[in-house]
Amino acid sequence: MKKQELLLKEEINRINEMAGRNPTTGKHLVVIDIQPEYQGDFNDWWYDFAKYINNNYKRMARLTFMFNGSNTVGEMDQNQYMDWLIENGIKEDVFEYADFFDKGYAFFRYCIDNRIEEDQIVNLVKFMIEKNVNDSRDITEEFWNEFVEKYGSQQVRELVELSDDCVNIPDLMDEIRPYGNIVLCGGGVNECMKEVEIALKALNKPYNVLTQFTY
Repeated sequence: MKKQELLLKEEINRINEMAGRNPTTGKHLVVIDIQPEYQGDFNDWWYDFAKYINNNYKRMARLTFMFNGSNTVGEMDQNQYMDWLIENGIKEDVFEYADFFDKGYAFFRYCIDNRIEEDQIVNLVKFMIEKNVNDSRDITEEFWNEFVEKYGSQQVRELVELSDDCVNIPDLMDEIRPYGNIVLCGGGVNECMKEVEIALKALNKPYNVLTQFTY
């Protein structure tokens, strides 16, 4: 997320709090990678986050915990993850209401880590979906020519076309396709959370960010 955009979202959140409006009431809160592997990044606000979830989950339209688990790259399955959340202050009642999704990571990170502009990554993902291409290593020269003609930039092509690494369309896209009224929290803001944001933008899905609980 660009710094200016993050500051604007933080200001919107402060205005809502001052007006007594809860930013997740009636919304779908998506919690991204708040899990033990990254706890050092959110220790400062973990207690407040657990309290927030416990006090507000019934006011939300939906609550989803996305995590890197044993089905992808993490160290724990869903049950172990739920046990960890309970041990760290989340009420067990929350899980009667919450969904879980083992999302994986690194489907767009090659472009992110090489500082490709976010809108270019979004456009590439959109075009891959449009052309039914799931792995950038399967992209043809004709695809690239059409992509550059449509979106007007060679930068992402120059990075991806001859690379051993790839961009791929993850199962995450099918998971988030029916989502609505989305609020994100968690992290990392330039890593896994950024991948979720790119996926949402590629599907033209608006969202907000609960900035007080991001890392």
